[in-house]
Amino acid sequence: MKPKPQFFFVIAVMVALFLSLSPSQVAAWGRGHFYVIGTGPAGPQTATLQALNTIKQMDVIISSDKHVKLFAEYIDNKSVLFDPWTGFWDYKGKSYQKLSKEETARFKVERFRIRDKRVEQMKLLLAEGKNVGLLDSGNPCLFGPSHWYVESFDPEDLVIIPGMGCDAAAMAALGKSVIPAHETRFVMQTAPMFLMDSEMKDIQLLKDISKYPVTMIQYMALGKSEKLFASLGKVYPADMPCAVVYWAGDPDRQRIVRGTVADMEKKLAADKENFMGLLFIGRFLEGKPYEAAMKRR
Repeated sequence: MKPKPQFFFVIAVMVALFLSLSPSQVAAWGRGHFYVIGTGPAGPQTATLQALNTIKQMDVIISSDKHVKLFAEYIDNKSVLFDPWTGFWDYKGKSYQKLSKEETARFKVERFRIRDKRVEQMKLLLAEGKNVGLLDSGNPCLFGPSHWYVESFDPEDLVIIPGMGCDAAAMAALGKSVIPAHETRFVMQTAPMFLMDSEMKDIQLLKDISKYPVTMIQYMALGKSEKLFASLGKVYPADMPCAVVYWAGDPDRQRIVRGTVADMEKKLAADKENFMGLLFIGRFLEGKPYEAAMKRR
């Protein structure tokens, strides 16, 4: 029996499609992929079904010990290649924040060496057709350290699974509309060292932003809170409301500390936790912000 003309047409279309693909796309056929999996801020209860199902489908996992324990049910007996953050925040067991100038220079070189060696391992696994999944906290595209690895891969080999950020969990805990809210014009997410500088002395940008009604969300804001609120106090009125949501999304540890620009520093100084908290600043914390915005419009 002779093949029907439709058969040859389908074959021709497939060949044309294959030839039209870029080399990277052709190479990706039959290869594994590198998955960056956003796991949410507090374990499986704040991870999406997509994230949990993706973890189950991986051949190899890259994860911190913390996430291995949290997602043990989904990782099951899969091989864990390495902890991606070992050597990322420390040098020879010492925090990068405590390094001397000379140690910092060596740390930067070592950090790239470790990264490149790990990327080579991962690419070999992809070439073998294995899918490799890196577990990253929260939203991997917002202050997500996984991009330290992501940018070493061809986009055709990469899949990013979105995750709920701690900002979403913290907003839910506060129970307020961040926008619309009174006369708020925009919502800004940043960190003190990006908005100003590491010592929080350059406040020009802060001054510029303060001219507009804004809801401000600051990550990594608790470590140098004294300096931060000293700068905020120079720009914002003393009664500007603030709130810190600690351990956002964690059913056992989540808690909220409320205050103002004038008194928030004292409250934070008395708290033992100086990292796992998200700082909110803005009038949205007052009254009925959504209703007020609707009345204004």
